Amino acid sequence: MPMDFRKHCPNCAVIIDCFELFVVRPSNLLARAQTYSSYKHHNTVKYLIGITPQGTVCFLSEPGRGGRVSDKHITKNSGLLSYLLPGDTVLADRGFDIKELLAMHCARILIPAFTRGKQQLTGIEVEQTRRIANVRIHVERVIGVLRQKFS
Repeated sequence: MPMDFRKHCPNCAVIIDCFELFVVRPSNLLARAQTYSSYKHHNTVKYLIGITPQGTVCFLSEPGRGGRVSDKHITKNSGLLSYLLPGDTVLADRGFDIKELLAMHCARILIPAFTRGKQQLTGIEVEQTRRIANVRIHVERVIGVLRQKFS
């Protein structure tokens, strides 16, 4: 983890993200509907991955859920939350609306700032978002390696 980030987020326990892998279009209509991802415009299975701030994979949900399922649903039902300790911080992207789920485990989420309802971010929000993005890039690299290996 970069030194600057360690200074600003010392309690970061895990960096999470979801990723989707393409699957062959199921012949069963229910399975086809459950696996269709409107984001990818293809049938997919979705996984939740967690990496430590040092860059090692510490969590991978299983089995893969249909691509239609939300990030929040996968996080809630994956078992990841049971590994969190009080005071832990979870880094995620904007799609993870899990503040309440983490609060039940006395943990908190750190996500990039939203511009929803305002013209632009404040200087502090821009700097915080930049720090988060600089660390989140590591989980994106790990996901890229997994995609290459299993696609």
